Amino acid sequence: MGNVSSKNGFVYSANDYQLAIEASKELEFLLETHFGAHGQGLHERVSSVETSIPVPTVRSIRYVATLRNRLIHDREMRALPDRAMFIKKFDDAMAEINIILEKRRIDAGGGQAPGECIIS
Repeated sequence: MGNVSSKNGFVYSANDYQLAIEASKELEFLLETHFGAHGQGLHERVSSVETSIPVPTVRSIRYVATLRNRLIHDREMRALPDRAMFIKKFDDAMAEINIILEKRRIDAGGGQAPGECIIS
């Protein structure tokens, strides 16, 4: 109840704490699994692979990581200051990561992406 689904299948919790933690975990998983990221948290993981990811995407990931950390560790912070912006930054990062992964798949001979036009 109160959760909202995104167009990419991620379910946004109505609870800011849960949203921040789940978004961070999703990004950490993708960075670790598909980019070989290492480190203790999202900031360290994105630092370890930032040369493989466009600068705007790195900034979006750092935004998510910073707000997640503030929400968890700053006693005065009780909610995301701009929930819509947090979700936008997360969505932007996820979209770019998925584009990179799709390009890798195609470059590896995985064929064209569904819905792509072929001109012959």
